[in-house]
Amino acid sequence: MPAALLNCKCIIFDLDGTIYFGTQLANQANEVIARARSVCSHVFFITNNSAKTRQQIFDKLVNMEIDVKLEEVITSSYVIAKYLQENQYREVYCIGTTDLKDEIRHLGINPIATSPQAIVVGYDPNFKLSDLNQMANMNLQNYKLIVANKDRSYPINDGYVVPGAGPIVSAVKTLLNKQEDVVIGKPNPAMLDIMLKDLHISPQNIYVVGDNYNSDIKMAQAYGANGVLITASPKTDCPCIRKLSELLGILHD
Repeated sequence: MPAALLNCKCIIFDLDGTIYFGTQLANQANEVIARARSVCSHVFFITNNSAKTRQQIFDKLVNMEIDVKLEEVITSSYVIAKYLQENQYREVYCIGTTDLKDEIRHLGINPIATSPQAIVVGYDPNFKLSDLNQMANMNLQNYKLIVANKDRSYPINDGYVVPGAGPIVSAVKTLLNKQEDVVIGKPNPAMLDIMLKDLHISPQNIYVVGDNYNSDIKMAQAYGANGVLITASPKTDCPCIRKLSELLGILHD
């Protein structure tokens, strides 16, 4: 366990498996967040969840009585929409939830185009193969394949694990016979670029706390930031803790 998070000016918490497990709040999560706010100038919450809008994730945190502001929440659905907007995509075809399509539509982009500039793939708990029927019959040319993330699974209540966006992405790639052009979510540091671009904080003063080495920690490392992994099997290339509440002992001024 690290003795302290040195010179921590910004701490970024993963959500699923770190702050909460489905509808269950992690033990002492609110105390940890309060301590982080007393030590760091900025606190953020990040999730690869593309099934819900940024507003919906914010509302979930508020309902859990977590001290949070909307601008402190970043989701892969929000980053997808921002990426499409910033790269001037106007016509896309989205495989994902209605909420993901609404997030995209909110920025003036058509998510159900029949001649799309891009295919966008996110998580949908109700996904079925017939959802690919329309895409299978499109005349697709000069398009990009943009995916929210390739997570195989994620934890919910009582340690139960359910499939993530990765299996859906694999189905789309198989159908299109194409590799993804862009992965928006973790471990791609694009999530951090959008969150932190105007704050001018050195990556060395940023800590990412999460439970997934291949997404949370690799994202932090790709950005040049520090990763803190919650795990029962410590790694040698990053600080590790066994549970979130251990941060109470190492978050110091």
